[in-house]
Amino acid sequence: SFQDRLALHLYSVNGKLLSSVPLDREVTAMCLTEDFVVLGTSECSLEIRELHSLRVAVPPVPMRVPVRSVSVTKEKSHILVGLEDGKLIVVGAGQPTEV
Repeated sequence: SFQDRLALHLYSVNGKLLSSVPLDREVTAMCLTEDFVVLGTSECSLEIRELHSLRVAVPPVPMRVPVRSVSVTKEKSHILVGLEDGKLIVVGAGQPTEV
């Protein structure tokens, strides 16, 4: 099925597979920082994962409509989430324990 094919893979610059995790949601937007990968999904959620392990850093943040874009501010203090209905949601970031 379609769900069985969803996965996130992390490779080194030399092409070595470093991490791989199955996903239960279709990713529609992605943004990287030095430590995290931020994912937006078609199932209306925002996921923050540790970059190197791809483990979930905090519980997924529910959005009301599908996510179309994600961006982390330069200061890494906020995540900007563009939604399918045209709204822009600003989510406070910081360390995972503070989210």
